[in-house]
Order: sequence, then structure tokens, then C-alpha cells
Amino acid sequence: MQKVRWRYTGMLVVALCFMLGVAGCSPFGNKTETNQAVDGTPATVVNFALDTAGGGALQFRMAKAKGIFSKYGIEPVFHNFPYGIDTLNAMLIGRSETGTAADYALLNSLAKGDMTVVSTLGRSRKDSGFSSVLLAKGDVQSATQLRGKRLGVAKGTVYEYIWAKYLEQQGIPEQDIVYVPFQSPDEAIVAMEKGQMDAVWAGGILIEKFKKLDGVHVLATSKDANIKIVTYFVMQQAFVKQHEKAVGHILQALNESIAYVPKHPEETADVAFKELKLPKDGVLKDIDQVNYVIGFSQEDFDHLQAMKTWLEKRGLLKVKYNLKDKINVDPLKRVLPHSVTYSP
Repeated sequence: MQKVRWRYTGMLVVALCFMLGVAGCSPFGNKTETNQAVDGTPATVVNFALDTAGGGALQFRMAKAKGIFSKYGIEPVFHNFPYGIDTLNAMLIGRSETGTAADYALLNSLAKGDMTVVSTLGRSRKDSGFSSVLLAKGDVQSATQLRGKRLGVAKGTVYEYIWAKYLEQQGIPEQDIVYVPFQSPDEAIVAMEKGQMDAVWAGGILIEKFKKLDGVHVLATSKDANIKIVTYFVMQQAFVKQHEKAVGHILQALNESIAYVPKHPEETADVAFKELKLPKDGVLKDIDQVNYVIGFSQEDFDHLQAMKTWLEKRGLLKVKYNLKDKINVDPLKRVLPHSVTYSP
């Protein structure tokens, strides 16, 4: 019976790998190897799962392109996924040591695996609410006209939260609308074009892609939902314990990269096009709006705790856990002490 159970588990993991489109995935996870860095010091090979819809993780890509990771003895291997939730799923099947996700997706996944938050990656700015917009099609010209409409949503992502808060603000019960789930931005664009959905939230470079569709226009911004979105950097607990020095080096490299990106937007946009075929004009707008950070503040923790409470009250968080047990900023405090104001 045990052999049969193991065979079934292995087949399930392989199936998950196939669905995620991850090559070389193994139910046994990855073994971190060491090679030589450019300066001759031992380098740590690290698998990074990156989302492409949330701006393309440009701070990671530039850290690699400019040799900043190599400078700190990190040999990065990138794996691209549509959304942050997909990067967390890659961690769950042992394909990646790291993931990136916004608050909502993160909180729904922290109880599922041995993950820990090691840093914040981005925070909403007061002037950046327009970076996420509500796009509607056809005769939908006001929020009240969303009743009875088909609303596109990438399940498990922060856009579930944005929809819930926006509809709440507008006094529209969720039972008065129909959610149309999709798994990738391209799928949503096609559905919008074919008239299979009436409205959808989008951010960054995806906004212009939707606006090119006939009859699609901006109906609202995330400011109208009165929300704050924070993204976080997550790692496997075991990796952090075994490679604390390397984790610190990763954070240092990303800190240098986020200082480089806004000063070299054209070069960054060229890298984004080369690696992801993202349109240059859209990337330049995104760079101007994104608030990259490496650090962890008390406000970052309080924001997660407040959203976790909201999820629990709505019955959306099935497994209870202590959020403080899922935070490990010790490597960050060691290399960038002034970036941490959180006190456990």
C-alpha cells in the first residue's frame, strides 16, 4: 500500500509540473550546486521563479544582465510564470528556491509549504494607484452597470482582492456579478476581444494591450477600491537556513539593481524586450510607476496581518497559522540593517 501511495504522489507531482510548464521538474526537489563566480569565489546556483504579468521582475533581470548577481557569488536560473501565485506553486513542487507575490496570493499560500518572507519587493505609492486599472468594454460606462456582468479574474491573484474591495466600495454584492476565471493575460485578452467578459483589472504594461481592443476603455483605478498592494520576496525555509549568507548576497544584489533600474530605463526596457518581448514604451511607463524596495518595515507586516484578518473573516483562509512564524528577515538585517524596522 505504501508503494502504491508513493507512486500516486509522484505521478501527481509530475502532473503538476506538466501543468505549470516547468521543464526538469522533480518530485525530489532541486539540489543547490556550486560553481565558480566571475571573481573565482564559489557561487551558489539559485532557481528564481519570476512572474511576467507584474512588470516582469525587472530588478531580478537587470541584476543578472549587469553581472550584479555574479558579483555577489549568485548564479541565477530564471523560470518565468504568468503570475505571482504561479511562482509560489513552483516552490511547492520543489522547482524553485524563491518566489515573488503580492500580499493576497502570498497569504493564501504560506500555510501550504515551508515558505518564509525574506523581504518586501514593492509598495504602492500614493501617486501610483493608476498603475492598476479597471478596463470595461462596450456600454459599461459606470460602476453601477457592472451588475449582471461577466468580470474577468485571475484566480488566486491579488486581483481577486481588488475586485472584492472595489465591489464592496460600490455597494455591489458579489452574487450580482459573474466571475470569469482565466489563467494568463493572453487568455484574458482573447476573452475580452471575443466578448466573453465585460470588465477586467490589469496593471503595468498589460493596460495598453487591453486598450488596443475595440471598445475597451478605463472605468476606474485601484485608488477607487481604496486599497494598498505590497509585493514580497519568498524563499524556502530550508534554503534560508542552509544558505543564510547567500540569501544576504541575493538581497544585496537586488538592492543594487533597484538603484540601477530607474537611472537606466532605456537599457532596462531593452532587456525586457529581449527576454520577454515586452513593448518598450509600456516598460518605460511601468518603470516610472513602480516603487521597487528591498527591506521590511513594521507597516509591511501590519499590512499583511490586516489582510490576513480580512481573509479569515470572509472564510477564505482555511488553514490557521501564525504570520510571525512565516517571516525571517535575519539575513536582511545582517546585510542591510537600516532597511528593517519590523520587530517580531
